[in-house]
Amino acid sequence: MLAWRIRAGEAHANLWNPMRLAAQPAELFLTTNAPEDGRLAALLRREIDAFATTLSPWGRFFAPVHLRVATHQDDLRLAAPCPTALVLRAVAAVDGIVLLDPDLWSPPPTEREVERTLLHELAHVLLFQRCTPPDAKEVAYIPTWFREGMAAVVAHGPPHPGQRRAIAAHPHLQALPDADDAVMAEDPAACYEAASLLFDAWMHRFGAAALTALCRAMRAGHGFASAHEKACAMTAATWTQEWIAAVRREARQG
Repeated sequence: MLAWRIRAGEAHANLWNPMRLAAQPAELFLTTNAPEDGRLAALLRREIDAFATTLSPWGRFFAPVHLRVATHQDDLRLAAPCPTALVLRAVAAVDGIVLLDPDLWSPPPTEREVERTLLHELAHVLLFQRCTPPDAKEVAYIPTWFREGMAAVVAHGPPHPGQRRAIAAHPHLQALPDADDAVMAEDPAACYEAASLLFDAWMHRFGAAALTALCRAMRAGHGFASAHEKACAMTAATWTQEWIAAVRREARQG
């Protein structure tokens, strides 16, 4: 299969931009092993500028991104940073994405599902590049609620406030923000929903300046916990516990 490249054009305002995030272009430079005459390549040609537009408010890429299309789940498991029981469609790293060929997904995806998956994974790569020191080869630890929450908000938009009531009743709400592989495999929908709600609340509380400060601190070598406290003057654990208490209180009040 031939490699080919797409340079994203100038980006414009994002539809979801309450904190007036950075307006600079994402400068997404993508290479892929997808067949040049295949439908995935056609989708990328059609949507690459839209991807850049959506991603631009969240920062810029520091390096090119390679999208490798895999033909077996084993390829994704080998690319995953740790052993996993999840059924994988894509895995993101600091330098790119491994995507299971959409023709092999079960059930077959719509084009919109493929687009959202790509956008979700590109959001991961963007965050990883913003948070990884220049000389590091692997992504530093970023908790589930922040990592998956940002990607979910980028790909799907902000969650509906009404979702807080449902998640407040979850029997394992306490474990969802920092969900490990076992928790995510048991209830992935709840993990992603909690992450989206928690990250969206974090953005409204702390804003774009804190996101930039956190990413810069991690890129300078701080761990997530240290970077969060430095950027927000609050520990990440305190923030997640405050949010859990708030959604439970809101649910009790009706």
